[in-house]
Amino acid sequence: MSAESPEPRFQLYYWPTSFRGCFASYLFAWCDVPFTLVDSYDDNVAMKNRPLRDQPVPYMGPPLLLDREADRALSQMPAVVLYAASELDVAPQDPFELAMAMKVLMDCNDVLMEICRYNGSSMWQREEWVRFRTERLVRWLGIFEESATRGYIGGATVSFADIGVYALFGNMIRCLPELEPDLVGHAPRVHALCKAIGSKPSLATAVAADEARYGNQYCGGQIEASIREMLAMDLAE
Repeated sequence: MSAESPEPRFQLYYWPTSFRGCFASYLFAWCDVPFTLVDSYDDNVAMKNRPLRDQPVPYMGPPLLLDREADRALSQMPAVVLYAASELDVAPQDPFELAMAMKVLMDCNDVLMEICRYNGSSMWQREEWVRFRTERLVRWLGIFEESATRGYIGGATVSFADIGVYALFGNMIRCLPELEPDLVGHAPRVHALCKAIGSKPSLATAVAADEARYGNQYCGGQIEASIREMLAMDLAE
């Protein structure tokens, strides 16, 4: 790379799918800040399997964010987003509002953990899926909808919480469109927020690039196959 085009300040390691990594990548895209994405499966495995003393930060798995300018590294999606958002000026300054934005982001992370069965520790069984879709997911959608009603998300100033909600539900219904009626029916404000956030040109371009790169892959592996099997059964009933 030439001296006129230095490498971007931020480097993001994540698997070759959007899932949890898009919480950081969409943040950079929203702010129109270039970053280097390392999405090679082999490169991610090599980095995460290094001896702990040789890792840039001791961690179990991606996302991993490297800040070349500050010589800092972070793992864990909420920590990565909080740091990047603070550096990009999309984190609230008021302590309570910052804590609330983190609360929303942790809610997002909990939904991801539930839908992927705690990182694929087990596959979906029919009874468990039906209970999740008709009870747990509905409750979660209600929590996000009430958060929008109270102004914790969807306000005049976009924060990392709003972008995180889009990363959760915008990516979910892009990859698993069978779930969009659930969002529309139980969280119309959140659905509208996702449409608004996703309409920003720099972010829309990034999402289109993800789709070109990964297709409609959601979380990958056997757990994604399990989710899609359950959705097919839902449609058949």
